[in-house]
This record gives sequence, structure tokens and C-alpha cells, in this order.
Amino acid sequence: MIKIKLRQVLWDKDKTATAVHNATGISQSILSDIVRGKRTNVGLDIINKLCVYLECDLHDLLEFIPEKKV
Repeated sequence: MIKIKLRQVLWDKDKTATAVHNATGISQSILSDIVRGKRTNVGLDIINKLCVYLECDLHDLLEFIPEKKV
């Protein structure tokens, strides 16, 4: 599973979802869903915009969590 750590990155960089929206054009509803963990299918264009605006790398924004085998 891939976890998007946008909430933590915003907190660490003292940014708001509104500031991200204003700077990147990513819709507020998409950003809100990502922050709340309700959206897991995010396009690379959005990931790219987030990394550029937040001046971070993929590993700062994304975390791989291995799924347990049954």
C-alpha cells in the first residue's frame, strides 16, 4: 500500500491546503480528500505539482507500507 503523507508535509512546512490550491490549481476537494486519506488514486501530475510546490521528494510525500500476506 502507498500512503500519501500530505497532512504531515503540510504541517512540517507550515502550509495550508488553501495555499497549495492557490499556487498549484489542484482542486480543494481533491486536496481535502488526500489530506483526510480518502483519496488513494492520485495522478502523477498532482504528485509532481505537490513535490514542486512543497519543495520535497517523493519519499517525503509517499510511504510504502507492505501488505501482510494471507
